[in-house]
Amino acid sequence: MYNYITEKYQTDFVLRKISYNFLSETYQGYAYPKENSNLLFIVEQDMDSPEGYLDNYPKVMWDTELARNLKGQIKELFPDLDEGMFKAQQIKDKGEIFGPNIPTYEELNISTLTSSIPIDIKTNWALLNQQNEVQKMKKLSLFLKEARFPVLIEVRYYENEMNENAKVFFITEEGEIIEK
Repeated sequence: MYNYITEKYQTDFVLRKISYNFLSETYQGYAYPKENSNLLFIVEQDMDSPEGYLDNYPKVMWDTELARNLKGQIKELFPDLDEGMFKAQQIKDKGEIFGPNIPTYEELNISTLTSSIPIDIKTNWALLNQQNEVQKMKKLSLFLKEARFPVLIEVRYYENEMNENAKVFFITEEGEIIEK
């Protein structure tokens, strides 16, 4: 667990209270960055994850003042984002509201325990300067790498919540941009 989080976030953590979760039949522990003991998060085994572990550090970090710079960068790139939906959540906690053309998360080979951050833009993709929007996503991917904040980002363009013509992009934890 320790190697997983230190390699993923490239920082030192304190790992404590590792125990067996009889409900999920996995091991889990609590960790926090060495320099900030207030950011306590869960690390747990997850057989659906390619790394074998998952954590909710992005969600815990997102809800603190430490994410202000990151949120500011995203809002600068995407000034029309829907701030009501701009929250880190585990995929399993999200309701599918966009209809049948949105891919399942299994296609991306990620676990439903993964945390993601949606960037919802209520506009028609066809009416936008699409090259400009893709450039914004590339800038965001680079910024996330430089900030050492690997998190799944979902950039969604739609006119209304039930629009089957919604356009979705995923920026993976590795920085890859996937268009769906």
